[in-house]
Amino acid sequence: MNERIKRDIEAIDLNIAELKKRRRELLAELGEGRLSWGAIIAGAFGALMTGLGIIALFAAHWDELGRAARAAVSVAPTLVCGVAAVIAGAKGWRAKSLWEPLGILWCISIIAGTSLVAQTYQVGGSVPGLVLLVALLSLPVVWVTRSVATTALWPVFAIVWGISSKTVNGESMALGVKSAALMALSLPALVALVRSDLPKAARTMAHIATGLVYSFGLALVLAVTLPISHEFMLTSVYWICAAIVVAAGHFFRLSPWCIVGTIVACCASLWTPFFDDPGAYWVAIVIAIGIIVFGVDRLRPAYANIGAVTFFWLVLAKFLASNASFTMKGIVLISCGLALTALNVVLVRFRKRGA
Repeated sequence: MNERIKRDIEAIDLNIAELKKRRRELLAELGEGRLSWGAIIAGAFGALMTGLGIIALFAAHWDELGRAARAAVSVAPTLVCGVAAVIAGAKGWRAKSLWEPLGILWCISIIAGTSLVAQTYQVGGSVPGLVLLVALLSLPVVWVTRSVATTALWPVFAIVWGISSKTVNGESMALGVKSAALMALSLPALVALVRSDLPKAARTMAHIATGLVYSFGLALVLAVTLPISHEFMLTSVYWICAAIVVAAGHFFRLSPWCIVGTIVACCASLWTPFFDDPGAYWVAIVIAIGIIVFGVDRLRPAYANIGAVTFFWLVLAKFLASNASFTMKGIVLISCGLALTALNVVLVRFRKRGA
């Protein structure tokens, strides 16, 4: 019975592999060829240099232009990108080598054009208002182009808006909620990016960037905008945001999100030995031990090492600040180093046996 089940599972896996291969072939026929990591970098730099070149070209004669001409020049790149997107969509062009640089150039055009129009006509308002306007104008570009760079970096608008709003209006619970809600507007584009057929390197880098933004970035804007002053509560904000990203990574099988969220949680724990409130320190100890246990149980050296380094740091930071002799401190340091080495040796042997 067990042998038959194993054969059925192997047959299913084989069929899945063949279907995935056929899907890639069909996508290539439709012009949706997979975008290499090199093409992403080349497209990003090409779009960036093009946008900066256009700005520099008109900046040389900017003072000679009237207001209407300045406004037309400022808006023209955005309109050109929009027309290009309409034409590409109408013709069914789906190649990522087109949409990736187009998305970057389009967003740069919106940022530059909106800022120049506001400066030309001396439109009143605040920095948060300008940031919010640019964010909302560029959001459809993220959805339409599904560019890796724009999808990963668009939530930075929400972070900048929240921090700049705090400097103008002060901290408030409503501001923190609005900042989180603004960041959440990019989630549909993120889901589309996760489901897209990207090469492994590009997909990994995109997931690392988005995981960092939605863990550290979200925690940063909440820590700045919410009326929180207690160090334990501020650290808890980073722990909670990191836990949300880790949980989403496990649920959606995004391993980079799991590792990024774990690192953010551990980095937030590094300062707890210096807090006046010992509660945060003991929570950090529990988090570090939990990561170690997870790494050992799943035979994941990366998690085990992250947890072990965090745990040793938490212990040593307290111990080295004590009045113990240098001899005792040296012995403890050597013991921690040997323990970390032994942990890696044991995990490697177990993984080899499991393989």
